[in-house]
Amino acid sequence: MDARFVIDHDEAGPRLRGRMGFAEAATAASRWRELVGAGQQQVEVDLSGLERPDSATLAVLLAWSARAQHAGIRLLYREPPPGLLALARLCGTEQLLLA
Repeated sequence: MDARFVIDHDEAGPRLRGRMGFAEAATAASRWRELVGAGQQQVEVDLSGLERPDSATLAVLLAWSARAQHAGIRLLYREPPPGLLALARLCGTEQLLLA
């Protein structure tokens, strides 16, 4: 699988794939608007394609949620990789990630 971080879009909505770790976090943090279309109030984001998620991945996803919420948009993350879900539980942010 290509490890480069990509935001794809299909009929089901946006899908993240590749690596979004410490090296990609600064650039990825500003890309949350790529997830939403005009007039959307809720967007489901498929996380199943993320590779080797770490604390930087979790931080970016939580920052995206906060920015979207500030803009009146709700991001819903679905199919998080098991490692990301375990990290969110460990950090006490599972409810924020999956809210």
